[in-house]
Amino acid sequence: MSTSISYIDAPFPVRLDIVVLHEHVWDWLARPGLRWSGEERVAIAAELRHAHRCTLCADRKAALSPYDIDGVHNSVSTLPDPAIEAIHRIATDPGRLTESWYRETLASGLRDAAYVELVVVIACVIAVDTFVRAIGMATLELPAPVAGFPSRIRPEGAVQEGAWVPTIPLGGAGAAEADLYNEGFVTNSYRAISLAAPQARMFFNIVATYYVDRNHITDPTYSDRAISRPQMEVIAARVSALNQCFF
Repeated sequence: MSTSISYIDAPFPVRLDIVVLHEHVWDWLARPGLRWSGEERVAIAAELRHAHRCTLCADRKAALSPYDIDGVHNSVSTLPDPAIEAIHRIATDPGRLTESWYRETLASGLRDAAYVELVVVIACVIAVDTFVRAIGMATLELPAPVAGFPSRIRPEGAVQEGAWVPTIPLGGAGAAEADLYNEGFVTNSYRAISLAAPQARMFFNIVATYYVDRNHITDPTYSDRAISRPQMEVIAARVSALNQCFF
């Protein structure tokens, strides 16, 4: 790992495990994934940050329906148009995404596995950027891309179960994904991104560091933080409501 991040100028101490996590996330972001190269993944992060300054996104956000507004996104990358549309909509108006929009995105040329990996990249970058903003620090500079090709790995057990995207069903994980499904209970948030299982591990690492690890996620009393588990859940529920997270 070559990425080095410092919060020495932060207004209060930052836990070492969070610093190490952010270094891992940035190093992971710069490297080729399943369907996207390192250069494309960094471009996804740049588009994500820029989306809130997009005129089309602002007009759609203000409209009664985003589907009433046509136009072209203000883009800062050369990513394919379907990817730019997905990034901007997920970033600026996720509460009004529909399955028909997702199907149209696929019909425009974005593959399902590429879409899921894109969602994972967005979630991980938002997790880092939101933390940095919350402690009053300047946004981290995006990492330099690492050369290489996407692995093109697709979980053998992924099927269309009822979600928009194919997922690995309980009991259907292959050897390469077995560690993700080894607890007997798998949350829907884990299953939702299982089509990008090798990349999804980074999202799970963030959950474990910020929140609790999978071994304790179903224990309503467990907390190794400065606040109790019920307090954590109240905060999480309020943030989810503010973000219009139907989950």
